[in-house]
Amino acid sequence: MSSKREQDYIAKHQLIKNKLVEMVDQNDRACADVTKLASQLKMDIRTVRSHLKIMEVDALGVFMDHDEKQFCTKEGISLLVNALKLNEKTGNQ
Repeated sequence: MSSKREQDYIAKHQLIKNKLVEMVDQNDRACADVTKLASQLKMDIRTVRSHLKIMEVDALGVFMDHDEKQFCTKEGISLLVNALKLNEKTGNQ
């Protein structure tokens, strides 16, 4: 990869990652809709999905369905688990 092309790829990857984290934080959810993510970034969904696959390999999150329509971040899943634990504790009392 040429230096300029590599820099563009890395910048795009970082942009997708940042928007993913922003969407999950803003919506207070564990997962982000991949179509909505691509739409907000004004990028092709295949490009976004490819970058998310790299993030999955790097253990930053996972696709939650075989159609790869929902991507969940590790932090989002941790929040979900904690919410379930809290709900379980309050439900048992």
